[in-house]
Amino acid sequence: MWKISIRTQLITLFILFVCIPFLVFGKLWYDKSTLSIERSAANFNEQIVKQVNGHLNAYFQDLDRTTFPLITHPLIRDFMKLSPEQTVDRITLTRKIQDELLQQVVFGRPEIYSFAIYSDKGLEVSSWGSSLVEKPFQAYTDIPDNLNYAIFGIRRDNKIPLLTTIRKFKDVTSYQTSGIMIIDLRLNEISKIMDQIKVGDTGFLWIADAHGQIIYHPDQSKWGTKVPDWYSAEINNQESGAFIHSGQGIKDLVAFHKSPYTNWTIISQVPIHELNAELLSVRNTTLWEGLTLALLVILVIGSFSLSLTNALSRLKRLMGQAEVGNLDIEAPEHKGYEIGNLYRGFNKMVRELRSLIEEVHTSQLRERELVIKQRESTLKALQSQVNPHFLYNTLEMINSYALIEGVAPISRMAIALADFFRFNISDSTQIICLKDELAHVRTYLEIQKERFPYLQIEMDLDESAISNVQTARLSLQPLVENCFRHGYEKHRVKPTYIGLSGERYGDDYLLRIIDRGRGMDVEKFKQYNQFFMNEQAMEREAEDETLSRIGLRNVHQRIRLLFGFPYGLLVLQSDERGSVIQIRLPYHLEEIQETER
Repeated sequence: MWKISIRTQLITLFILFVCIPFLVFGKLWYDKSTLSIERSAANFNEQIVKQVNGHLNAYFQDLDRTTFPLITHPLIRDFMKLSPEQTVDRITLTRKIQDELLQQVVFGRPEIYSFAIYSDKGLEVSSWGSSLVEKPFQAYTDIPDNLNYAIFGIRRDNKIPLLTTIRKFKDVTSYQTSGIMIIDLRLNEISKIMDQIKVGDTGFLWIADAHGQIIYHPDQSKWGTKVPDWYSAEINNQESGAFIHSGQGIKDLVAFHKSPYTNWTIISQVPIHELNAELLSVRNTTLWEGLTLALLVILVIGSFSLSLTNALSRLKRLMGQAEVGNLDIEAPEHKGYEIGNLYRGFNKMVRELRSLIEEVHTSQLRERELVIKQRESTLKALQSQVNPHFLYNTLEMINSYALIEGVAPISRMAIALADFFRFNISDSTQIICLKDELAHVRTYLEIQKERFPYLQIEMDLDESAISNVQTARLSLQPLVENCFRHGYEKHRVKPTYIGLSGERYGDDYLLRIIDRGRGMDVEKFKQYNQFFMNEQAMEREAEDETLSRIGLRNVHQRIRLLFGFPYGLLVLQSDERGSVIQIRLPYHLEEIQETER
């Protein structure tokens, strides 16, 4: 009776804690996996429709750039000024426009079906010819006044689907619409862009415009027709998104994205069964295999339950001894595979426990060593904080002795040097007011003035303006020091002049640093400006050593990182007469709070 009870308990426990959880977790796994796949597919399809919209935008932008020169062409302007009574001039001018402009545009763009220009006086010139019309452009001038370019829906000419785009001509004096340019496009280029993208085996992409008309669909019979009813309920007036649409017994994953340039919405439809068909097959296979395995395990359990309980009882006694701290025990060899592994595992566990005790003892010793090292690091950090105060106190003593002895130059240099170091280490703020940075430069120049008495310093700056300018901390002093090192000392020329001037330039502030040294060679001059004017200069991974020797690159990168393009440096002049370095900085209308020094 006892043996049957053990088997029953083991089988019951197996069913309760293995079979049932297996089924429950399998169902949860399937549901969550399906949801995860749908989310991933939705994100993937959203990225696809965004990329397609990007390709379409690029296509229409290219078409816009191709036709834009016609707006300002002298022949087009003369055509807009013609009246219906100027018959001879109209014939001559339209022929020139057709030969010199329209045919060339149509020939270069095979997707252009027709190209026409209408004036508000009723004149027309097109790639098919010219005539006198009764203001057909009125049908296309209902677009908002702030838009000069628009894309209309599909119309058909001799059963050929055409997409109409228009551009307004503005009179340069009255700014009123003086005419329109109408371009009828074949849909072959748009179809080529759309056909390159595949979404599943039966999924597809289609395009709807802002008026609810289908521009493109794999089924060409739907070109120019109204969008389905669910489009208005789910997508209308939304920029992008994804949802599941059910219709005719089929669930589709729908992803969409609206382009602000064309006002077109790209829609992707993929049947849900394509996404989770393989997952469903895996689930069913796993379920049946799991059930079969569970039945086999239940049958096998009854045959070795008795030997299992005896072996477990012995192992329990050994574990009881291990619990009280006896780790010198060892389980005997067992012929059974599972129990033998369990015994060997127990012996391995005991050995590892002994090893862990030794490792814990060793780790405690290492921890004590780390505590000692940490205290040493704290002491060094404290010493690094004391050193600046020691430096300031020493400079203050030098200043006091200089005042007592009446040596004014030493006093001035001690005060200036203390201010100089205090600015360098007292604050870690990256962005400061230009007024504070110029004060730091003045301190530096005071020290250099003591070294070079004949040095002329000129600052042409508006104090009220520089209070509204931001700059990177320690950005000007390295450039002024660069003048001494590379403008004068490198060429063994005595420093004679340092100038700083600035002016407001729109929403920016231009600051120039001037010296009369020897400058740099032409090749390096070009390399610097090429680097400074490159908008993507901050994305370079490898640094050019020829541009890293001097602090110009470092200052430019810091300014560009803090304020972005187009702020930074530019070399205006660098030759035998001297160098002029310009810094472009952001200008704010409100005065910037100065940093405490």
